[in-house]
Amino acid sequence: MELALKCHQDLVMLCFAINLKEDKMTALVVKTFKAAEGKFDALGDFFKAVLGDTRAFDGCIKVDVYIDESAVSYTLIEEWETFSAHDSYVIWRTTQGDLDETGKLLDGGLDNGLVVYEWGTKTEL
Repeated sequence: MELALKCHQDLVMLCFAINLKEDKMTALVVKTFKAAEGKFDALGDFFKAVLGDTRAFDGCIKVDVYIDESAVSYTLIEEWETFSAHDSYVIWRTTQGDLDETGKLLDGGLDNGLVVYEWGTKTEL
């Protein structure tokens, strides 16, 4: 299991390094939000209220949302023009106070209720 995790981490870092060398790339960011007890619907309402701004943010290509009611979680699959565009978005959300609001709806807050994966360059194979 540790070897698989290490290989996964190495692959992510390799993809990130390749991204830095590419002139044109897209960045894939996957976020899973686990709702706190009794907060699943409120978390969904929060996403309904804010995802329009996310999709309109400079550099956002698209955001797809998947729900898993049995795991009380939402997974957002986000495609960005660059990781830098996504970083700018996260900074903006932070200054808006939205991350604080999100944390209140998550099981264990942002530290335990949110998992983020950043994947590498989209390719046309």
